[in-house]
Amino acid sequence: MLEVKTEINDKKAVIYLAGKADTPSSEKVLTEFEAAVDAGCTEFVFDMSEVEYVCSFTLRVFQKAQKVCSANSYDMCLTGASEGVKDVFEITGFLSVINVL
Repeated sequence: MLEVKTEINDKKAVIYLAGKADTPSSEKVLTEFEAAVDAGCTEFVFDMSEVEYVCSFTLRVFQKAQKVCSANSYDMCLTGASEGVKDVFEITGFLSVINVL
């Protein structure tokens, strides 16, 4: 199960994720992102430091968020990902689309 918490400061949203980002819980990530967009945020940081696992549906959620950001000239990045999670992004080619720090 994935826990998702968002902190908004001015126009910056930091979305903290903890646990396993499986298919059912990945919808929470999209919901939090969309709520931050609706709140007027233009900078998005997904803190992945507590994420143990990322499924393909979660990758599509990040891809969708990146498309929204790109279309609106918003900034987005993922931070704190473990080597295993970074490997998933690399193997799937998402490192070329999503800024993973």
